[in-house]
Amino acid sequence: MPKTNAQRLVIGFDVGGTKTAAVIMEASGRILGRGTGGSGNTNFIPIDIANASYTKAIEDARKMAGIRKLKVEIAAVGTEPKPDPVAAVIRRLTGARRILHLKEGECSMVGGLVSKVGLSLICGTGSVGWGRNARGQVSMTSCWGPIGDEGSAYDIARRGVNAAFWAWDGRGDKTILVDKLLKMFGKKDMRDVCTPLYTSPNLRKDFASLNRLVTESATEGDRVSRQILLDCARQVAHFLATCADNLGMGKTPYLVASPTGGLVKDTDWRYFKMIQRELKRIHPKAKMVKPLFEPVVGAALVALDAIGVKWTPELVSNARTSLTVR
Repeated sequence: MPKTNAQRLVIGFDVGGTKTAAVIMEASGRILGRGTGGSGNTNFIPIDIANASYTKAIEDARKMAGIRKLKVEIAAVGTEPKPDPVAAVIRRLTGARRILHLKEGECSMVGGLVSKVGLSLICGTGSVGWGRNARGQVSMTSCWGPIGDEGSAYDIARRGVNAAFWAWDGRGDKTILVDKLLKMFGKKDMRDVCTPLYTSPNLRKDFASLNRLVTESATEGDRVSRQILLDCARQVAHFLATCADNLGMGKTPYLVASPTGGLVKDTDWRYFKMIQRELKRIHPKAKMVKPLFEPVVGAALVALDAIGVKWTPELVSNARTSLTVR
């Protein structure tokens, strides 16, 4: 006897530099459970820590769903490195026979637009521009890790800390970032900030979190911080426009699903508006939109598509309703 939609389950993962999110979804679109663990990105952390992050995310989602033994048809994993190192844990805890590797950008685009065509922007610890055109061609820009990831939280923090260093040794303009960093680390000399800054056990995550000092300082009128945000917004707009041009979409209207958290979670979406303004200077027909769903839901939707389930209006409605309830 074929399974009903209520019996068919998939699990989606969104894995970034800070957290691992998981969602268990029925083929009807109803979200049964959600879970979150620490970073599962094996490019930056040991395998045992990644396994622990996946385990927590899966188990939290399973318990919320009230399922004793989880058995899904497919697991869709949105992450930059291949999920092979953590595949054994995923299979053991979810029962998935098939693991589908997705790029983070695809999860963001599908979750944000519920469409197979368009662009997405990831702008958290790292930054990614990802897109797909009507012919199925794909392009990805940025996403080079800490050396690149222009406009990301890490990049903003790096520029902000460096501006404070320059202000301290006389090479740069005065900025309130100096006082904010000294206060945060409980120091009186900027040179003494270096040791706790560079010896953090989770340097990438902790360093990226310093972007808040730059956004706060910009809000308080600090000229140096405002310029940092503007420069970063221009970098993001540039890699989004390049992504669209690579797909032959630059001269036509297209949508960009923007992130919901991280750098654009302010009530007025300050950074979002800066990026949108700069993008429109390059591509006047481009439009950035707030996403319908988070990337982790996008991963689950891709998983449903992989088992032949269409994204009907009813399915989307079920997903939205179950999110609200939970």
